[in-house]
Amino acid sequence: MTQSRKERLARQRDRQRALRAASRSRRKPSRDDIARTLLHFAITKNLSEERRERLEELQHHIVAALVLQGFDEREAEIVWDALVDKYQSGWSFQLKRHLSKDADLDVDEADADT
Repeated sequence: MTQSRKERLARQRDRQRALRAASRSRRKPSRDDIARTLLHFAITKNLSEERRERLEELQHHIVAALVLQGFDEREAEIVWDALVDKYQSGWSFQLKRHLSKDADLDVDEADADT
């Protein structure tokens, strides 16, 4: 028996929702989490070791890849430069607060209050 598109999409949504919940409960990082961490490491490491040429080489490769995806080269360079400037002026990596040990306590305490 064939299922309608609407039924198939509903099952797919439910399956994805369950997968995301399982990943959250196991604290499994996503591809985007790894990419953010890698970018943070690459920028801060090159800044701390004053390897400006390596940072510019990294920028060149990333901007070129973004252009291949259809992004505007100049806009990609502007965003990259702004990000590097933030790190240079002391901006730190944005942690996911819901993953901290304190967040677990807050959730448990909130459950106890209800």
